[in-house]
Amino acid sequence: MKRCFALLLAFCCIPFSAQAEKGGWDALNAEAKRHLINLINIDTSLPEPDELSAARYIYKEFNKHGIDWDIFIPSQGRANLMARIKGTDASQKPLLLISHLDTAPAAEGWSYPPFKATVEHGNIYGLGSTDAKNYTAAYLALFTWLKDQKTAPERDIIFLATSGEESGSETGLLWLGGAHWDKIAPGFALNEGGGVIKNKDGKDIVFAEASTKMYMDIKVTAYGTGVHSSMPVNDNAVYLLSQALAKIAAYNPPAKLTPTARTFFKAIAPLQDADGQTTIQFLLSSTPQNSQSAAEVMALDPFFRSQLKDTINPTVLSASKDTGSASGEASAILNVRLLPGSDPDEFFENLKNLFTEEDGVTLEMLERPQTPFPTPMDGTDPLFASIAAAAEKLVPNAITVPGMSPASGDNEFLRKLGVITYGLGPDMDPLGENTAHSADEFISEKDFFHQLQFIAGVVFDFAYGRDLLPLTPQQPAEDAKETEKPQ
Repeated sequence: MKRCFALLLAFCCIPFSAQAEKGGWDALNAEAKRHLINLINIDTSLPEPDELSAARYIYKEFNKHGIDWDIFIPSQGRANLMARIKGTDASQKPLLLISHLDTAPAAEGWSYPPFKATVEHGNIYGLGSTDAKNYTAAYLALFTWLKDQKTAPERDIIFLATSGEESGSETGLLWLGGAHWDKIAPGFALNEGGGVIKNKDGKDIVFAEASTKMYMDIKVTAYGTGVHSSMPVNDNAVYLLSQALAKIAAYNPPAKLTPTARTFFKAIAPLQDADGQTTIQFLLSSTPQNSQSAAEVMALDPFFRSQLKDTINPTVLSASKDTGSASGEASAILNVRLLPGSDPDEFFENLKNLFTEEDGVTLEMLERPQTPFPTPMDGTDPLFASIAAAAEKLVPNAITVPGMSPASGDNEFLRKLGVITYGLGPDMDPLGENTAHSADEFISEKDFFHQLQFIAGVVFDFAYGRDLLPLTPQQPAEDAKETEKPQ
């Protein structure tokens, strides 16, 4: 495990007591697991996701429970599916449980079949098991279970499985927001993101995703002399591109303390040793110079860096496709994640200013974030209060804090539509391996049950005002055993 300035974040899949696994939880967990396996077995991967088959599976389950549903089809094979449980109090704004049907393409190197779920070593392997078929399966099991109960919720509960999140949401939430939002119209939403960060040395952290970073793609191209590979030249485009990427790697954007980051660091300060607490104190309340110095120290940690700085990661490299020739052009895609409040155009100009005309390098903005960016959630709303209430029951004495996800997704679109939105996922280790979009993607069975129970706990508190099933606290972190992927 890596050390974050005296904060040890240990990703553990926590066993629950036998009491919580009896009766209602046993049946609910079995249903959620069944749905996850069946959804993994439907290939909804890009570039041609069969979302319609996944939607068909879900609405057949709705039919078994007498649930009315609506399907919105933007194009052939693509689908969005919605259902609603009516509440008793029309003055209370609906709660939306949202996930997406599509997945990223299957990466190379799978040792398990990506489109056929494998249950092994206490894990469920398959494409989408953590992004985001686990959410869809948990919501589906909970939603149908709630519909079968004699007690109606106080507010409407909406199930929504969307199209195209992995490719910009143009067939999903963006399209629904323009064409069909009057049929959905939630006031609050739970979506992917966030999770429980386990801390063996003290209190755990319930990280409720309250904001995301802005997504931007930049193409950097170096121009040289294209020749036969037997005739090396000094201005080989690949060498020039390497030099350009080295300049970009050395670029150090200034740290910025967003309101969400300020809340997060203030909350975790008690978990630090004396040096860590002093560093955070300088970050939060010192002079601008000392605050910047403290941020630079904290940014040595990758997760803390994501909270304090705009970041750049080269992803796709392109040059000659023929080993017998050196291309006159070589390019790289830079994936940029900007803090809320950053100016995309200013950031782009700062990168361009790293180069002169003599460098033979151009930069092109391929995808620009939509601004203005939505205001982050601040944890003062009733949905966050329900998240904190469920956390106190499931993870006693945890610190529950709104946080910023380094990634981006549909949550920003929901917030632009005026929906109070939080991401609430399974146990997480911000510094550990994240198998989403990777070969042998998996979620542990215990972690999946924990995610299901946490979501249910929030829904119980927020939509019913009481727990419909008992919520059983996790065992202490030091007594838990980690579920690991076999080597």
